Amino acid sequence: MNPNNFISSIKPLYYVSRIVGLAPLSISSSCELREASIGWKIHTCCVLLLVIVSSSYAVMERVRQSDLVATVVVNEFLMMSMGAIKAITSIIMCLTLNRVPAREVLRKIVKIDSFLLTDPDVTYKNIFKFSFIQTIIVYVYVLSLFMCDTLVWTRAVDQMGADYLISGYPHRIVNITSVVEFCDFVLLLKSRIRALNSKLCSLLERASDSRNSSSKNDIANQKSIRNVKTPRIGPYVDSAKVFRQVDSPYIYDKELEYFHKLRELYDELCDVTRLINSMYGLLLLLELGVTTIELTSSLYLSLATLLKIQNVQINVIGMFSSLMFSWLILYSFKLICITMPSHLATTEMENTVVIVHKLLLVKQFDHSTITELKLFSQQLLQRKVKFSAFGFLNLDYSLLFTIIGGVTTYLVIAMQYKM
Repeated sequence: MNPNNFISSIKPLYYVSRIVGLAPLSISSSCELREASIGWKIHTCCVLLLVIVSSSYAVMERVRQSDLVATVVVNEFLMMSMGAIKAITSIIMCLTLNRVPAREVLRKIVKIDSFLLTDPDVTYKNIFKFSFIQTIIVYVYVLSLFMCDTLVWTRAVDQMGADYLISGYPHRIVNITSVVEFCDFVLLLKSRIRALNSKLCSLLERASDSRNSSSKNDIANQKSIRNVKTPRIGPYVDSAKVFRQVDSPYIYDKELEYFHKLRELYDELCDVTRLINSMYGLLLLLELGVTTIELTSSLYLSLATLLKIQNVQINVIGMFSSLMFSWLILYSFKLICITMPSHLATTEMENTVVIVHKLLLVKQFDHSTITELKLFSQQLLQRKVKFSAFGFLNLDYSLLFTIIGGVTTYLVIAMQYKM
């Protein structure tokens, strides 16, 4: 497949989202956006029913489980309950609220690409390759982990059937898919902000080159004035204005229009940020709670097994430890997918602020261009690219460190209580 537009470049993730019931729109064979057909809406409803039934069974099984430590049972109950709520909410929002925002996000990205991208074919091919490789790695890892999890737990703990474990997998697949969707959308947004910064940097470099050439002309004119033996007094002429008219390579009307266009594109990028927050804000808040509990539960199980608080057969302790480490990798991956792209996008926006303020220091620009840059600076101050979990938590590296600190504190207290 050779992607020639943005819509075709995201098809690998779109197909996975469609299977798990998280595709609010349909993409035709000609890569046009359409409303999901009745058949796919029925498929989404069937996925929703499967998640509800399997999650209900998983929660009841956790309540009845007697072979695990009480702390583990409580963590498992919370993990399954919140995970099920988050997965059900994701599918319901896909069916109802996210159709219009998803269409707007894709439409705006296509509009932004038409101006920002210098080589769209190469960009779309890279997006397709990244999406394809990411999909293969993530879901092969997840399915392999589910199979190993079922094998190890049924051997490690007596009277634990495979149904106890399998019933908790459907909602986890849905939750992982929603996290990957958010991650890819934010990474796309970050790359577009970087393209915008590249345009601004090119203008700054041209302005710097023009300033250097103007300085050289000033020096040359000063030397020629010294060589004149009988200077003639004439009317006053603003030399800076003359140099701007003669030596500057710019056409200022076009520059003014170009800056205004960049302002419009930044406004579109802020709109995309707002739409992504509206689509995923509540889901991310629930996901952060679920992932924190999952991370705590896995670490506690690992420590409880090593300290012999949880009874596990000796011959599977090595497999059990490897399994817990594999789960920790998956939970860490979800946290990184939520926090890292958001932090990088915000940092890229801060670079835009720095570049615009450097452009304000350029003396070659006329008054109208300086005014446009000042308006751009005010726009950057008032409209920021910022992601949050439903307005409660800012998504950045500080949140990641806060979660790690909270989990560590809980484990220290729990281990002291058990010992």
